[in-house]
Amino acid sequence: MIPQLGFAEMLIIAVLALIVVGPKDLPKMMRTTGRFMAKIKMMGQEFKDAFNQIGEDEELVNLRKEIDELKSMGQMSNLSDEAFEEDMRALDDDLRGMPSGIDTKANDDIKASDIKASDIKASDDD
Repeated sequence: MIPQLGFAEMLIIAVLALIVVGPKDLPKMMRTTGRFMAKIKMMGQEFKDAFNQIGEDEELVNLRKEIDELKSMGQMSNLSDEAFEEDMRALDDDLRGMPSGIDTKANDDIKASDIKASDIKASDDD
């Protein structure tokens, strides 16, 4: 746990630094301390960035591995735009021709327009 410094503790440290270092060398010491703290922060950020980069590299390796597996299975042999469009159109056609148990909003609209008024009257009489 990092100790927290309040105003009183900081005042005591400042007075001790003034007495020990002296008023002449105090600004120089504070500059040196500030540079040292900046270097520590920079090293910590580099450390975090290195871990983030390792994580990103692992994700890329996993994606490349999956793409290679799909290519080896023959599922991605045609990666042209035309082949992709044809696959998407086939998928769209398959989705539009869903079994009757699965109704989408578009299918409901089509079915509602196909029902005739006489069918509605016949069902109301029952």
